[in-house]
Amino acid sequence: MVAEILIQALESDRYIKVAGRAANGREALELLPRLNPDLITMDVWMPVMDGFQTVERIMATNPTPILVVTSTNLKEDVQLSLRMMAAGALDVIEKPVMSGWDMWTRQKKELIAKARLLAGIKTYIKSSPMQSESKLAETTPAYVTTNTEPIQLDFHSNKALVYEDYQYQLIAIACSTGGPSALLKILTDLPSDLPIPFIVVQHISEGFTRGLVEWLNREVPLEVRVAKDGELLEPGVVLFSPDRYNIKVTQDRRVSLIAVGKVILCPNADILMQSVAENYGNRAIGVVLTGMGDDGAKGLSAMHAAGACTLAQDAVTSLIYGMPKAAFEAGAVSEVLPLESIAPRLNVLSKQLLRRTIL
Repeated sequence: MVAEILIQALESDRYIKVAGRAANGREALELLPRLNPDLITMDVWMPVMDGFQTVERIMATNPTPILVVTSTNLKEDVQLSLRMMAAGALDVIEKPVMSGWDMWTRQKKELIAKARLLAGIKTYIKSSPMQSESKLAETTPAYVTTNTEPIQLDFHSNKALVYEDYQYQLIAIACSTGGPSALLKILTDLPSDLPIPFIVVQHISEGFTRGLVEWLNREVPLEVRVAKDGELLEPGVVLFSPDRYNIKVTQDRRVSLIAVGKVILCPNADILMQSVAENYGNRAIGVVLTGMGDDGAKGLSAMHAAGACTLAQDAVTSLIYGMPKAAFEAGAVSEVLPLESIAPRLNVLSKQLLRRTIL
């Protein structure tokens, strides 16, 4: 039933043709070389071979863009869909719910938009981390500003450093398509005792944010959770904006959540980063990662103008070089880095001490 609905929805677009249909993962692997599709839509649970196993096999033998289609009602479905993305699937979308014309129209529009976008992405056989880093070293230029080393100060005291002693007080991150895998890489490579809070705006289909947060919280050293209105920002804690809310920061280091009705882009990175520019000035770090569109460009520009440190993922390692490109072309980026270099850079910056003037 769901497969028929998906086929009808996709073929309602004149630019999309459904080339074939597989009953299970093994059959999909057998059909793949003959059909050579531009995109595969895949459920998480299938007979013979589940979605995770199928994605692993496809990415190891015949890499093809994959869009995961699953339910958000069961926690296990969401978690497996995120594992599939870590294995190489590009994005995830909720299964069609025939509970009303408005919802179905929205879901069909989102399905077609994602299918057309992902079908144009080149995928590669998964390589080892060492191979990836070697390839990046050969192909990726580095754009780095001056003053890259941490400031070493001697306070002539044995007291432990406190939050206020550090130059940077917050890291704001924006990402969209390809974001979950990029975030997994960055947060995995950071130490658990990092002395700085994070706020993340991740564009993802409604219903998947909490599952993404729970998955990351299990996989990375830092604590990851969904933000609550009014909560205090804490060093070493990564907060995500919840579904249907925009997120801002206040002058007293608290979260402000703004409920949003029907909007195309929510949460909005520009709203977050503009509030960071207003309340943190030059004591914040802004990061724009892989994603479609230009969300974050205006916000990162505001942060850059306020003296903040601003980073963007490079074109080579971005799944979609849309958001980082828009930020770079707006003149908002002080450093362009490959994905593998972002965590080490954040680690250095977050431990940079505040430059104090002593009379």
